[in-house]
Amino acid sequence: MVLMFQDPGSTRLLAISPHLDDAVLSIGAGLAQAAQDGAEVTVYTVFAGTAPPPYSSAAERMHAVWGLSPDEDAPLFRRKEDIAALDHLGLEHRHGRFLDSIYRRLPDGQWLADHLEGGPKIAINRRAPADDPDLVAEIGEDIRSVIEECRPTLLVTCAAVLDHPDNQATRDAALFAAREQNIPVRLWEDLPYAIFRPGAVELPPGFVLGPPEFSPATEELRVRKFDAVAFYASQLAMFRGRDDNDTFGRLDAHARKTSADGGYGETTWPVLVS
Repeated sequence: MVLMFQDPGSTRLLAISPHLDDAVLSIGAGLAQAAQDGAEVTVYTVFAGTAPPPYSSAAERMHAVWGLSPDEDAPLFRRKEDIAALDHLGLEHRHGRFLDSIYRRLPDGQWLADHLEGGPKIAINRRAPADDPDLVAEIGEDIRSVIEECRPTLLVTCAAVLDHPDNQATRDAALFAAREQNIPVRLWEDLPYAIFRPGAVELPPGFVLGPPEFSPATEELRVRKFDAVAFYASQLAMFRGRDDNDTFGRLDAHARKTSADGGYGETTWPVLVS
């Protein structure tokens, strides 16, 4: 994998994932390859905290789409899915305390996320600010603690190609924390969302996106990744709500369009500090 390493045995790779599935969906094969080659690989998921009721209409709708009853602890259920998926790939896990956007409120008490009728879709409240520096700073503090524990030689996180406050806050907090410690950073392509809603990657001032690099994966690693993705039953139920319910077929076809030889792989970008 291009992520890498002249000496995998001395590599410590920290993946900062916004949600409980993003890392595996986007770069699961590369993370598994790194672990297989001898690197220490840890996935820290930022928005994995449990939210007490009452829930927003968006959260209630998503719980139903995920196949959960109203009184179930959805984040706990999803954390168990995540542990099973990461165990399958041979990766360590850490779960953060922050609440997913569907559980958060704006300062005026309104919910950050609204439910859109006609499908399992949500939209961010129009009154929400374009960014949330306080949230980014709080996430950054927790990422610094994980960095201190894991001592990564490489950090990977999402590119935030979709307009989602969780992804953007995660990416920015990770970039700032890594720059403080002079840790190299790569960004992954947010899958499967980049298939449905591709967009430009706009980094905070002081960071420059390098050219995309496609990392081929063996057939064995492709299968392992897809098997790991299958542990996220709640999220696969959500993806099936889209027009095309063949999530694995879409992931496979998307990757092969980028490949020079038509094989499977994953795309990342290096980040340069300007």
